[in-house]
Amino acid sequence: MAEPTQPDDLGGNPVKELARRFFITFLLGVVVYRLGVFIAIPGVDASVLKDKVTGLGGSGDNALASIIAFADMFNGGAIANASIFGLGITPYISASIILQLLTFSIPSLKALQKEGESGRRKINQYTRYATLLICLVQSTMAAIALTHITDQGKVLVTWQNHLLFDVQAALVITTGSMMILWLAEQITKFGIGNGVSVIIMIGILSSLPGSFKSDQDLPHYLGIFLISLAIIAGIVVVVQAVRRIHLEQQRRIQGNKVYGGAQTTLPLKLNQANVIPVIFASPIMVVLGFVAGNLGKNFGLENLFSYGSPLYRYVFAGLIIGFTYFYISITFDLFDIANHFKQAGFFIKGIKPGKNTVDFLSYHLRRITFIGAVFLAVIAILPELLESNLGLSGRGGRMLMGGTGLLIVVGVSLDIMQKVNAFFLAHQYRGLAGIGGNGTDSRKSGKRF
Repeated sequence: MAEPTQPDDLGGNPVKELARRFFITFLLGVVVYRLGVFIAIPGVDASVLKDKVTGLGGSGDNALASIIAFADMFNGGAIANASIFGLGITPYISASIILQLLTFSIPSLKALQKEGESGRRKINQYTRYATLLICLVQSTMAAIALTHITDQGKVLVTWQNHLLFDVQAALVITTGSMMILWLAEQITKFGIGNGVSVIIMIGILSSLPGSFKSDQDLPHYLGIFLISLAIIAGIVVVVQAVRRIHLEQQRRIQGNKVYGGAQTTLPLKLNQANVIPVIFASPIMVVLGFVAGNLGKNFGLENLFSYGSPLYRYVFAGLIIGFTYFYISITFDLFDIANHFKQAGFFIKGIKPGKNTVDFLSYHLRRITFIGAVFLAVIAILPELLESNLGLSGRGGRMLMGGTGLLIVVGVSLDIMQKVNAFFLAHQYRGLAGIGGNGTDSRKSGKRF
């Protein structure tokens, strides 16, 4: 989330301030980040790796190509270019998910989260340390893998001393990934929206132009445009959908005054887990495809879990639904919520506090989780159902037809729109309060928003 806007940021023309924030986001997210994507690691022939990623290499190792291509989807083509930004922002995402799950599992971290801003700062610091550790491990594995990749006799690494290359490449890749994290933090602080999400969205959108083929006519592209709009509309509806549980506060009378009696709602989002179940399920499907491709050759099962097969779709959808329920069960503590209601004096009308409240919330949460999980599964398998029929190709074509990429793009776009709306509302309220940009009363100085 973007940091709270400081009073000095609210002074002056809000349009100029917003334009400045968008310019910083564009400069750091598009110019600097995309420029680094095309800077190759010293000592690497990027053309050999690009052939491997796109599946054009003659080695026939399609499983390895699919693993690399899956990781390349979130990095905007950085892996195919053997870039110093090859790991992208994924180590930070992995560290954040791990810390989030540990926060709900370890009491000390859970208590730290409840300390407020200071606790969140400590958890963020732990996340950065975990990111650095993951970067070191993954970059070392990537450097070792680069020295073993060949394609029709072509060697990827041109250095003779592989040990020296492994050390150098690991340090370069780790530094590049941590630099991306720094760029994301600057976007969050000085730009607009969540920097990590913006970086991911820019990487996904970078593949969009290459998804269109030159031999298609205009009606074909109009049909794709209409289908994409329908899918986006469905995603927006589900992402914004909320089941509101109405809460009432107990009233108490002291003397001649009545206290309590307030009313509020508990919003249960239909897509509570966001894209995390898809992120969990996708690597498992890649591993299953890799195992089947290598161990199933003798039995004719090498294409059992290949992309586009019916079994791939069914298992992928089942894993997404299962991981959705798993993630909700870990991160949504109903007993803690019920105890919080009881301590604050809130209750659900017609439902007794305690176990009855937990059962009531669990019943509704299971129902909306099922709908959200099925929606995630359908969106995830839509690309392979529509891609070949619509004449699209590559990561951009799959993103247009749904999947994790489109979910992320739509979610980040909605978040940026909400940030812009909140920005203008903050200016409006500040103008109505009569406070100028320098902290003076604008009603005295004659300045108003």
